[in-house]
Amino acid sequence: MTEHDDTTASHRPDATDGLASVAPGLEELAQQLNVKSVLVMRSEPDSMVVAATGGEATQHYTVGAAGKKAGNDQDRTPLYCERVVNSDEALFVRDSRTDATFAGNEDETEFGLHNYLGLPVHDAEGNVVGTVCALDDTARDYSAEEQQKLAQLRSDVEALVKENPDALR
Repeated sequence: MTEHDDTTASHRPDATDGLASVAPGLEELAQQLNVKSVLVMRSEPDSMVVAATGGEATQHYTVGAAGKKAGNDQDRTPLYCERVVNSDEALFVRDSRTDATFAGNEDETEFGLHNYLGLPVHDAEGNVVGTVCALDDTARDYSAEEQQKLAQLRSDVEALVKENPDALR
C-alpha cells in the first residue's frame, strides 16, 4: 500500500442504507475536488444531519451526526447547509473567516473547514430535504467542471430520494 492508500483506508465513506450506492463515489469526488469533505446532509426542523460522508473529514462527519441550526437565534452563526435549505439556492463561501454571515460558524471553529460549496437536494414534490456539499480548509474557488461534478452528485441523490423518500434517513 502506498502512503496515500493508508490515509484513504483510515477514512472510509459511509452512508445511510438508502444512499449506499453513492457512498464510494463520495471518496472519489473528494479526491477529484481536492477537498477535505463531501457530504450529503438531511434537513430536520432543528438540525442538519449527516446522511453520507466521504473525504478526510469523515472522522468529524459521521453518519447521524447533527449540527444544530441557528434558526431565528440572532446570536448564533447559521450553518452553511442551513442557508442552502432555507434559500433553496446554491451557496459558495470562499473563506468564512472573512465572510460577515458565516465567520465563526461551527464547521470553521470546530473542524477548520472554512470553504464551502453546497447545493439543495429536493424530493419528488420539489421540497428541499437536504444538501450535497464540499468543505475544505483552504480558501479556494471551484471551476465550472468541479461545480458540475457536485451537481451530478445532487442529481444522483435526488434520484434515490425520489425512489425512496427515506433514503436520507
